[in-house]
Amino acid sequence: AVVSTQSTGHYYITNNLRMGSDKHKKHKKDKKKKRKHHDSQEEAVEGEVINSEPRIELPQSNKDEVFVWKKKQEEVGLDKLDEGDRELFAQIKEKEKKIELWKVQRRREERELEQAARAEELDRVRLEKEREMFKEWQDQEGQFHLEQARLRSELRIKNNRANPIDLLAYYIHHANDSTDTEIIGEPLSVVQNVSLQDLEDLQADIKVYKDLDKNKTERTFWEDLEVVCEDQIKQNKKKIKIEKNRSSINTAVGVDVQKIFASKTSSQLSEMHKGIQAKLKKGGPIDVSYWENVGQQAFVEISKARLREKHEEITKRREFATKSKAASVIHLTISLSL
Repeated sequence: AVVSTQSTGHYYITNNLRMGSDKHKKHKKDKKKKRKHHDSQEEAVEGEVINSEPRIELPQSNKDEVFVWKKKQEEVGLDKLDEGDRELFAQIKEKEKKIELWKVQRRREERELEQAARAEELDRVRLEKEREMFKEWQDQEGQFHLEQARLRSELRIKNNRANPIDLLAYYIHHANDSTDTEIIGEPLSVVQNVSLQDLEDLQADIKVYKDLDKNKTERTFWEDLEVVCEDQIKQNKKKIKIEKNRSSINTAVGVDVQKIFASKTSSQLSEMHKGIQAKLKKGGPIDVSYWENVGQQAFVEISKARLREKHEEITKRREFATKSKAASVIHLTISLSL
């Protein structure tokens, strides 16, 4: 009986809980239906209000129609003109706009050209400055190497180990010194009294000094020496038969040519050389090979003559300096004795 009572109580409790849950669900469903109905009523009212307002029809724009600013036309007085005059006025204004646009484009192109020209000028100035700086650097480097070469030459002269180039470099570098010290005689004697091997070495050394020395007088000296040295090498090679003699001048004729050049100054020889070149250029019934050889020999004799004249000038200057120095010593001695 106790068990039956407990089972019955549990049944009633379970049944009441189930009924309560069903009522709660039904209440929620009814509430949701009411909310939906209320929303639909509000939408209907809003629709009626909207539909009751008057509609505003917007004007339809014609894309093909040209816009006319009538207010502007009235200000400038175009509204008083007929259609043809207005079109003519519009055409004139259109041309004026095109002309103004062309002027703007032209000014822009001119500015671009000016900017390009200015940039080009700046680049040119920059490159010119860089070339000047590079040339200055080259000159400084060349001067440094030249001074080093002179120093080595003087050291070899002091140690009695001088080469021909050392004597020549000392000679021309001290040509303007007021000293009577004479290391060598005439430079031609140095070139003419060395062997073929020494001449070839001397020729290379002369070229180095010629490239490094920027002094006009000394550069001319080296150029003349280079011509004489090259000619002497050819003469020595002919003597020892290293190369074939291509000259068409025999020994007797060669002696006659030397007599022609003898006792001529460098200016006179230059005129002779120009005359020979003119003769060859003119052509005609002449012995071309003979006159070519004479012209080559005249070119060499010009260099030799300049070297002799330079030596005479240096010798006279040194003699004058020596006499002046001696006269000064005598005058000083007389002054002291009085």
